[in-house]
Amino acid sequence: MKKFKKSRLSFDERIASSKFDYCKNLKWFLIAPAIIIIVGIILLCTVGFNLGMDFTGGSIMKIYANNGGEIATAQKYDLTKSSDYSAMQRKIDEVLANHGLKASVYQTTSIEVTQLDVFDGQAVQVKYQNASGQNSTQIEATNNAIRDELAEAFGYSEVTNGEFAVASIGTVTPSASSELLMNAFIAMLVALALILVYVAIRFEITSGLATILALFHDLLVTTSFMLIFRVQINASFVAALVTILGYSINNTIVIFDRVRENQRSGKYDKDTNETIANASVKGTMTRSVFTTLTTFVTIALVAIIGVSDIRDFAIPIVVGVLAGFYSSVFLAPGLWALAFRPGQRWFKRKQKKTEKKSGGELAV
Repeated sequence: MKKFKKSRLSFDERIASSKFDYCKNLKWFLIAPAIIIIVGIILLCTVGFNLGMDFTGGSIMKIYANNGGEIATAQKYDLTKSSDYSAMQRKIDEVLANHGLKASVYQTTSIEVTQLDVFDGQAVQVKYQNASGQNSTQIEATNNAIRDELAEAFGYSEVTNGEFAVASIGTVTPSASSELLMNAFIAMLVALALILVYVAIRFEITSGLATILALFHDLLVTTSFMLIFRVQINASFVAALVTILGYSINNTIVIFDRVRENQRSGKYDKDTNETIANASVKGTMTRSVFTTLTTFVTIALVAIIGVSDIRDFAIPIVVGVLAGFYSSVFLAPGLWALAFRPGQRWFKRKQKKTEKKSGGELAV
């Protein structure tokens, strides 16, 4: 039977035949994340996070669009036109600037039927941080003043003093941020502990520790990027970190599963840990690359075209996906090979016992 010649462009073949040593170059792979994490720590100690209103406190205001043009003093706005949307944003920014405030999030929203039919349609919803040092009474007074000024700026003053034209949706108090951070910190610690237990039971403790170190790398690199690029941190960032934990472990588990498979095969009994780790990485590289690539493209598109609230959740995951691929391929196997000792291969002794009972036949 004629054998078909394999393609020279086969990605699997290129990886398998590669002489690149992932374990030998571990020290070089540690340099880039170490620099990123150190810069992140410096920024954390000096300027801190760019905290959003979920942590600093803030208010939400909704300004209805006069799409009917029936109010003599009000200009007509069609929010489907970018020029009208930008014009409303500029007016809102001017009013907020009078109080030393700045909008953090803008978004359009549909509105229900109100007492004023002229406003049925769409509105602009703006979120802004409250002035520092203000108590709840002062915040309420400021928001009332902003609402009245917005009503006047848009020509809505004649409509019940803008009561229906400009609505104060509510405020977020900073007191809830400490509880949110503590709960998130506890959740991540519990998740890391459970992951360590799971990997240690399924594989062995060295693989578990390597996996945990890789996950710490992913979280620290992602957080450092947020500090370096001054991305605003809100509650969605905490959810993104937990999501990264769940995603990043996938590639690492697949590689360690291949490590266990190679150890049990008997093919590498006389080889070093580094040889086993390199063979396992190369054997799973195709899966790791394409899984990461498909996830990265999807979440990157969400980060680019999504609304601001979704973008706050997607951007950390974009960084976390790349960091997870890097740690699972370039760090975790090398750390395992560095720490693992042949005496820990308990399954070899188990296999030898099985050979004696089965008359020399190896059971896996």
